[in-house]
Amino acid sequence: MIQSKALHTVIIVCALSILFGCAQKGPLLVNMWYKPPQDLVASAHKAVVGISPFIDERGTSKSALGKKSQPSSNKENEIVIQGIVAELVTSKFKEALTARGITVKDIPAWDMVGEHIEAVDADILIGGHIKTLWTTAASSPLNVNYKADVQIKVSIADMAEKRLFRRLTLSSSLERKDVNFSLARVESMLTEALSSAIDQLMNDEEFKKRVK
Repeated sequence: MIQSKALHTVIIVCALSILFGCAQKGPLLVNMWYKPPQDLVASAHKAVVGISPFIDERGTSKSALGKKSQPSSNKENEIVIQGIVAELVTSKFKEALTARGITVKDIPAWDMVGEHIEAVDADILIGGHIKTLWTTAASSPLNVNYKADVQIKVSIADMAEKRLFRRLTLSSSLERKDVNFSLARVESMLTEALSSAIDQLMNDEEFKKRVK
């Protein structure tokens, strides 16, 4: 009996060592996607939507998306993407529009000020500021707390009228728990949070009316 308990203890110690003793050093590279609603059906739209490059106002590294931490050992890894967050977010808004059958065009940078709208070859103009796009994973033995937060402020203008007609704050927050750390889980949560925020614009009644 004593030997059995000792063996059980050794197995647990070895398992925890594998989970937490061999933590990867340096930044953790992840990716994220736009995930359209399952029932989405693309339809023909007359309006052409111009997308201005989104502006990253998070006050952190342009490629950083979060942190993985082990509070008990003060170990920490930065979670990053290949490239920069502003470009990634811009591309996901384009994908969301394209998935709905809407023609998208790249346009020059716009500061989201109505008086600064310049003539472009599009019917609708969209720009935005990324306020939050961040994930955390706090690890302890057999328990990891994941969190993902998104907040993006978008401005939408009608080019025929040369004026802003909508300002929206798109936001989403998710929390999950698991027994171990997984980069796939981080990517899944970032994808879900960003997709949820983007769909808030796509489902806005005033926006949908303008892009018909």
